[in-house]
Amino acid sequence: MDLYEAILNRRSHRFYKPDLPPRVVLERIINAALWAPSGTNAQPWELTVMAGRYRDEFVQICSRSLTALMDYLRTQLEEKQQQLIARFFSNLGGAPVVIAVTLFKHPDPHINLANIQSGAALMQNLLLAAHAEGLGTCWMTGVKYVEKDILDYLGKPDRQLLAITPIGYSAKEPPVPPRKDREVRWLGFD
Repeated sequence: MDLYEAILNRRSHRFYKPDLPPRVVLERIINAALWAPSGTNAQPWELTVMAGRYRDEFVQICSRSLTALMDYLRTQLEEKQQQLIARFFSNLGGAPVVIAVTLFKHPDPHINLANIQSGAALMQNLLLAAHAEGLGTCWMTGVKYVEKDILDYLGKPDRQLLAITPIGYSAKEPPVPPRKDREVRWLGFD
């Protein structure tokens, strides 16, 4: 798959088939994610891949974040969109696998920011590799509202949660979201 094609065609999926992707495919995706660049090559990440009862227990914890998240969503989205998101959070779209990305927490705020940026590069690699394998994902940060509960469940109370993603075969192709008009400055290109 062409890189530009992957970047332009990857979408956030919110409806999944119950079919479990083969572990070998998930391992390829994780390996590609782990090749992300990181500040000072710290590779400050840990991934937890969950299926079965672990996925179910984890989703139950994540769904608790919706209460706090709805306060924000009411200011940003119409009622119909709020309901779709609430339904998605209740079971993460039925995805058979969920991946949590946790990071080492550093007391120096500059180094910690570098860890977060490094984790974001890993997450992007993961999403693009999953797309190349024919799987859907959805980068989710709304679950940060229940970060402590998630970290306790994962046995990583001294870490920080970057994000999670459900992963599986898409049951519905998402529409192309509009791109916002953002400034791009070109200096020295006369």
